[in-house]
Amino acid sequence: MRSLALLFFVLPTFTEAMEICVDVADIGTDPNAPAGLVEVYEEVAVGLERFPSLLTVLQEQSPKLCISSNMDNAHGYLDIEQNRIYLSDQIPMAMQVGVLFHEIRHLEQSALGICPSDDLAMAEYARATFALEADASVVSLLVAWDLKESGNDGPWLALSAWPTQSDIAAKFASEMRASGDVSSAASAAFDQWYMSEFRREEYYIASCSDFLDRQDASKLLPRYQLVPAEFLDDLCRLPGGSRYQCSLPKIETR
Repeated sequence: MRSLALLFFVLPTFTEAMEICVDVADIGTDPNAPAGLVEVYEEVAVGLERFPSLLTVLQEQSPKLCISSNMDNAHGYLDIEQNRIYLSDQIPMAMQVGVLFHEIRHLEQSALGICPSDDLAMAEYARATFALEADASVVSLLVAWDLKESGNDGPWLALSAWPTQSDIAAKFASEMRASGDVSSAASAAFDQWYMSEFRREEYYIASCSDFLDRQDASKLLPRYQLVPAEFLDDLCRLPGGSRYQCSLPKIETR
């Protein structure tokens, strides 16, 4: 099962990937840990000091952090089955930090049991996937913004310059400058995720492919349940537990 493996924009395909993985618990002491990966982790740990729920889930779930040179178009992803977070070694360190914020949010979603059910209809599974991605984008931008306000703007600038996230970052920043209200900025960024037709199309194709693979592997008869009403209540909570407003738009089925 790789239910969240696709969730940082592209589901990667590995062909004899060159990678190095280090347990989070050992990252400061493992002599084989790449210096760059240690530096990324240390910067992330500093960024999460004001978001203890994210730091706690990282420590409690203790995934392996992996750096890979063969990620196709993906910058990073969470492999739930293997309990690993992969980062591309082809992107700058500041971007690796921003990507890791995003994947740690996915790790928290998984730890809280906020995952699409195999009982959902395929389009509903895609809608739930969209929401998970939008929320992870919100939280990664929130942490990067907070880090920027503390004097380290590298991850924020990296996420802001990334074409698939730049409009979301701009919306978050605009609302923060206008109101200074984190919940309002989170809601605006969540809604903005859905504004890109390209983003919706790419995730729809990837999520449906994942859904069909899971159906085929399980051999279970398809079911057609809707995303439960409480899904967003559980999902749309900022680190620390405060709610932000979000909604689940309808999507066109194929």
